[in-house]
Amino acid sequence: QTITLADIAGAGRFTHLWITIAAESPDHLREVVLRMTWDDAKTPAVECPVGDFFAQGPGKYVEFHSGPVSVGGSKALNCYWPMPFAKHAVITATNAGPKNVGAFYYNFDYQLEPAPQSNIRYFHTQYRNFFPAPKGTPLTICEAKGAGHFVGTVVSILANSDGWWGEGDDNFYIDGAAKPDISGTGSEDYFCGAWDFGHTFQTPSFGVTFYDNPEKGGEKRGIQNTVYRWHTADPVPFTKSLLFTLEHGRGGWDEDRTPLRNHYTTLGLYYIDHPEADMPPIPPYKDRVPALLPLPDPAPAK
Repeated sequence: QTITLADIAGAGRFTHLWITIAAESPDHLREVVLRMTWDDAKTPAVECPVGDFFAQGPGKYVEFHSGPVSVGGSKALNCYWPMPFAKHAVITATNAGPKNVGAFYYNFDYQLEPAPQSNIRYFHTQYRNFFPAPKGTPLTICEAKGAGHFVGTVVSILANSDGWWGEGDDNFYIDGAAKPDISGTGSEDYFCGAWDFGHTFQTPSFGVTFYDNPEKGGEKRGIQNTVYRWHTADPVPFTKSLLFTLEHGRGGWDEDRTPLRNHYTTLGLYYIDHPEADMPPIPPYKDRVPALLPLPDPAPAK
């Protein structure tokens, strides 16, 4: 079932979203999908599972505090990204799971304005699954055409092989550039950590919300990590297009690892000059849940 959480006519902006959920399914953070449609666009600008929107990693609640997104108390989801609209805004939630959501509480704050702002930039997300990461190709976090600025990244990893996942560089190609205008030194560095993070941590602009490496014995097969970075103080502007990619190979650049490449779920957040979505609809629930790939059979003894 889909429920309408907000249907607002006129010019204005959302300033705060609060949600808390009581559901029968232990995986409801992946099952429930948020959609936000601005100014009667044919496709929603925001379409992603509620858990990923609030950096809740592998479908598990984790309390953390940052500038635009925080999870406080017991399962209290808060978002402070400003979301402007010129004439109409609709927000819905869809339960894509097989069990009931017993209670979906929400409180959204918005303000109406006498006229639309000039040169409006609409809030967007791009949600992707890579199960597993593609061989020889970096992960696409965001690809869009138009004028705007990139403001945030959430990445969740399920490791199919031993070894650290965080060596891949971040690369921003702005306005059709053949070479990256911004190129980082590794994934853990892009998320403003170092040396395999070591533990969960949180700041207003970056952090690690889920990190079970110690329980799994280190950088081992089966670990799950969720990391976030908000570009609130350092947005990445573009006037024609943006391509943001993340390498994922064992050495970073090589885009492969043995025996198996890892699973990634990514979310890019940005503002742009049109309300329509910049990518196809997200996959069905069953295709959004990663599962460990079986290890290949060992080579027979000679």
